[in-house]
Formats: sequence, C-alpha cells, structure tokens
Amino acid sequence: MNFKISKREFLDAISLSSRAISSNTPLPSLSGIKISVDDNGITLISSDSNISIKKTIVKSEDSALIIDESGEIVLDAKLLLEIVRKIDSEFIDVETIDGTLIKISGGNSEFKINGMLPEEYPSINFDYTSNNPFKLETALFNQIINETAFACSDKEIKPVLTGVNLKAKDHKIYANATDSYRLASKTINIDTDLNFDITVPAKYLNEIYHAIANEDEVTIAIDKQKISFVFNDTIVDTRLLDDEYPDVSRLIPSNFTQKLVVSSKEMINAIDRTLFIKSDGKNTIKLNINNEKIELTSSNQNFISSFEEIKVISFEGSPLEISCSGKYLQDAIKAVDADEITISFSGELKPMVVKKEDDDSLIQLISPVRTYK
Repeated sequence: MNFKISKREFLDAISLSSRAISSNTPLPSLSGIKISVDDNGITLISSDSNISIKKTIVKSEDSALIIDESGEIVLDAKLLLEIVRKIDSEFIDVETIDGTLIKISGGNSEFKINGMLPEEYPSINFDYTSNNPFKLETALFNQIINETAFACSDKEIKPVLTGVNLKAKDHKIYANATDSYRLASKTINIDTDLNFDITVPAKYLNEIYHAIANEDEVTIAIDKQKISFVFNDTIVDTRLLDDEYPDVSRLIPSNFTQKLVVSSKEMINAIDRTLFIKSDGKNTIKLNINNEKIELTSSNQNFISSFEEIKVISFEGSPLEISCSGKYLQDAIKAVDADEITISFSGELKPMVVKKEDDDSLIQLISPVRTYK
C-alpha cells in the first residue's frame, strides 16, 4: 500500500470515521479504521457494531490523491487521527514498510505505526439500494434532532426511551422523544408518501447530525434492523431499537385551564440563575403565576434559595402555583426557539405544554413535580 493525499481531505475523512469508534469495543480490530486502497480511490470503514461508517475518497483536485500501490490495513483510529493532525504538511504519504508496519510522513515528520491484518476486521454490509431510499433536506433532519433528541432518556432501564421514534405516514414525519418525565414532539411535512415506524438511538442521531452539517440533503434508507444515511461518498448505518415505542400522543392534554405567554429570554435567564441550587441532585423551581407576574423560586435543604420576578405578556385563567424541573423547562423553551413562548396548564399536578403560539408542529411537554410547603 502506498499513496499520497491532501492532509485536509485525509484528516476530515479520519475525523468522520472516528465517530463510529468506541473505547469499549468487543473486538480489538474495531478500535481501528480499515483502510482499503485500489486504483479507484481509498475506502475507510469504521464501526462499533452499533454504528458503522464507510467513507470513500476518490481522485480529485481537492483530495490530490496519488495511488502508487493498492493494499489494505487496519490502523488504530485514535493514533491515526493524532498522527495526521500533528503532521505539519499540506500532503501526507502513507506506505507499507513490512507486513503491517505502516509509515506515515509529511514535511519533516515521519511516524511508524503497527497495524492489524484486514482479515481480522468483521465484514459489514453497507448495501442500502434495495431499501427504497428517499431524500430529505438536511435542514429538516437537523431540526428534528435539535428539537427532540435532548428529551431522550440517558438510562438503559427502558432502552427504547434512549431513542427518537420516527414515524412516517400521510406525507408527514412524526418525531417523538421522552424519558417518561418530559416529551418532545415534532411534526414535519414532506413531499414523499412514506410509511415507517422506527426508533433510532439518540446518541447515533447526534453523531449523524454533526456529520451531515455541511450537506444540503441526505439520502435515507430503512430496513428492519438499521437505518442508512448516504451523503458525499459516505454511508452511515445505525442499528434500530427493537422494542415497541409507547403511544405518547395520549400524554398531551386536550384541554387547558390556564395559558401563559412570556418572554423566552427572560425565562431562560431566570431559570439559569437557579440551576446550581439542587436538592437530591435535581433543580426544582416553583412558579407562582397570575395575570401580572411570575414569581420563580428555588431552594434546597442547605437553606440556599433564590427568588425571581418576571412580568407576563399575558395570562389567562385563575392564578396557579406549579413546580417542575428547571432544566427541563429551560431545555423546552430553548428548543422552541421563539422570542415569546406559550405555556399551557391543566392544573398543578398535570403536564404543562410549551410551544410557539399558533404552532403545533413542535410541542414540549413537562411533567410537574410534587413539592411540599
């Protein structure tokens, strides 16, 4: 194996491939990136058995790729990334010296690294063409992730809740994420009439979010076990969660007794000033609301307390006192991303709904917390 390539192109490809590398891998070879070189270009494959990435670099003006000899090797991803990053040169030379010993050089720097045999790397099927691929604007996909994935559970007690449920029907995609205490629900309109119901682990969706940030659109293909994302000579496969996702639509109240309209910025800043006040590791805030103001208080057993007063833009209904997680409410307001937000209530012990006025495409639901005076 012997090739020369633009450092920028090679570093970008390695950085992308490293997103599929886990520090706790079941197979030693999966700590590495499999590099395959032939006359057509270079292919990098990486995987942790849950997410797999195939990146192809073809000969072009940008890649400045020159291939002198074909070959394959598996190189430790972390070492490879550090070596290429450190080399102070516009171009990188990669050459097999003997067996699995690889020389990586550029400018005045030269590194030698021992690789692994390509036969030790598991075979991964990246075929997606038979799974009815469709295209989606990257901006829409990233909007779904931004507005829902944060609400997934970070605990494996109910594995299906660690993912975002994506359901398509009637020219719409419905995205839902919940950890049982909050819910983020997003609906987008699409031109294609699709039909699927899958749950994708949130941590892998976040990796894809970063990987496709500079793309205009992404091709998506789905089968029973995985979802594939195809863009810019790259294929990213992630496994799906098997369990049936709960029916979260029944959690959203249909009737409300109070409705609050308030400045998003003022609420976010007020909550932010209380986040350090925690009881049993949680930040709980109490909202005392009437048609003039919100009194926001927080305290803990160490006698640390805070008080904030915020003017309301409008409030309908009888005065209300309700408690909830400060972080959950702040996350919900940030996700809605509007100058003013509407918070609707059905009572002090029923979930509150945060959204933009007259816009039901994004709903953030938060369960209240019972507090004792």
